[in-house]
Amino acid sequence: MKKSFMWSILFIGLPIFLWADNFWVGVFAKGTGYTGEAYTTSKSLPHLKSAIDKEWEKGSDIIDISYGHDVWMVLYARGTGYTQQAYMHRRDIKKFSQTVEVYRNKGFSLINVEYGAGEWVGVFAKGSKYTDVLFSYTRYWEEFEKSIAKYWQEGYMLVDIEAAEGYWTGIFAKNTGFKDQAYSKIEEWVDVGREIKRRWKDGYRLVNIEYVAAEWFLLFAKFDTPREEVFANNEEIEDFRKTIRKYWKEGYFLIDLANGRY
Repeated sequence: MKKSFMWSILFIGLPIFLWADNFWVGVFAKGTGYTGEAYTTSKSLPHLKSAIDKEWEKGSDIIDISYGHDVWMVLYARGTGYTQQAYMHRRDIKKFSQTVEVYRNKGFSLINVEYGAGEWVGVFAKGSKYTDVLFSYTRYWEEFEKSIAKYWQEGYMLVDIEAAEGYWTGIFAKNTGFKDQAYSKIEEWVDVGREIKRRWKDGYRLVNIEYVAAEWFLLFAKFDTPREEVFANNEEIEDFRKTIRKYWKEGYFLIDLANGRY
């Protein structure tokens, strides 16, 4: 069955000098099923608690957390289908993994992992469409790449990735709605757009972008349902906020956050 995709790409604030500072990246999409979005920022994890509690009280759910420029940015959405959420952070990856299992035994699925300011952060949800969610971590990329291939063979899909402190981590799940997956590791930001376009021509869409181990990791997936996407970046968070508002007005939802270097 031939699939058609209506996608567009837009780069905002593209670099003039390759030695420029960090910048924020966002992937926006239509047809997500979300009914509203919000975001909060904070300089520290403890200060995020009150903001997260307020958004939960409004009926919003966390869908992504990103760290960069010494700032934590939390993205929320309504219409996720989640019935309950939780989040936690640990400094040690082994203790983090053990806590993931504690939440799993309570019926929560890990949906997002992020590292920043010496902390591993995990976001959990009940009511997720994903099933049999697993968290995996290894010391080296070669081993993690083997894990990806192994889980793909077992019917799992990769839904999120993070690398820090010498570890590669990933969230794998079944019932993701992905028909196929692919990924690319790109060293230079100037080559990212070219790789995304190449994957688009092959029928994939971008579902996750991360700056890990001084490289850009691009995760792609194929879907049955077409979805229009826009890709944008800004150096300053104030400019990035303007970009978010711009695409909200045009009917897009922000589906993934990242922060990295040119």
